Amino acid sequence: MDERFVNEILDYTLPKLRAEYGGYTFPRSFVSDMFVKVLERYRARLTAGGINPALYGVPAPDIVKYICGYHYAYTCNTDDAGRIALTRDEAYRSRLVTDVAESIFILENIKTSAKRIINEYNPVYCRFNILLDYLLAVGLKGSSACTERTSKAVYKLFETAFLKLKGIMMLAAKGLEKEAIVVWRSLHELECVISVLCKYGKDVVEEFETFDRFSDPDRMDEKTRADYDEKTKKFGINLKNANEVDHFENYGWMGAVPDLQLTKWNLNFRYLEDLAGLGDKYKEYQVACDASHMNAKILKWNKRKVLEFVIKRCFNSDLFLVTKYTEFLISNGAAIDQKFVGKMIGDLKNIIDIFFEEK
Repeated sequence: MDERFVNEILDYTLPKLRAEYGGYTFPRSFVSDMFVKVLERYRARLTAGGINPALYGVPAPDIVKYICGYHYAYTCNTDDAGRIALTRDEAYRSRLVTDVAESIFILENIKTSAKRIINEYNPVYCRFNILLDYLLAVGLKGSSACTERTSKAVYKLFETAFLKLKGIMMLAAKGLEKEAIVVWRSLHELECVISVLCKYGKDVVEEFETFDRFSDPDRMDEKTRADYDEKTKKFGINLKNANEVDHFENYGWMGAVPDLQLTKWNLNFRYLEDLAGLGDKYKEYQVACDASHMNAKILKWNKRKVLEFVIKRCFNSDLFLVTKYTEFLISNGAAIDQKFVGKMIGDLKNIIDIFFEEK
């Protein structure tokens, strides 16, 4: 192994560990030797378990943390002379390598080997987070500089969408794939709203905000109440019909879309989805609705099928939202590195393709 690589890892990790362990100094040459041997054994263990180390291996700094943690636990009740002697004891060194490598595999990868699930160290997970964090950072700067209220409202919706994407990946990494599908359902609803608002602009955004105030009729002021009554009358909403009222409050804002012949009969999500240009995702949305009720069909899916659904839906939503967000940022004068975003999207697609090609 490249000695420079090992030194860089130790330079980064050992000072932090010394602080964490109250000034305890781990012998550098000993940790260096153990790191090389543990890493070799750990990778062999992954390969033997049919797991690709490049995709699922724990990062090098974390391996150093495991080594130091186990060494500290084994020697904390030993005096200095005893600790030094143990670092030279071949039996102890061999035991430490075996215990650490096996523990990392069990604690970090056993779920992967059994269920083929992603974890926090998987490149798919990492690439999603890097891209989303970058976009959130750009959006935060853009929102702070933005003075127009309607644009700020759309910034906020994009931020919510990206946080939902991060949450979905976190659930998948924890083995909660079916729960991740449920969150994707709400994300898809949000991306439809964002698409329509970005397409039709300020007047529709203002109407969307007006209907947002309708969501709590008991706390509406006099002007908002009058507006609510006028619009329900215009749509012919039966206020005693909870279903009609619910659809009106969720989708009535679409009435501000120019030249749209909207009646109470098309105040529904399917109509919003078509208006957003995402009608081809309706079947996927129905699957997510089934998952939210733990439909028997979904419960029969194996983990890999559920995971594939989640990751691919996330990637498609990510691609759609990033495209819309890039256009929105540019139109609002924000600076965005399109080359970086394009490279991240390309890398992410390639990694996902590799991930699902594995047998």
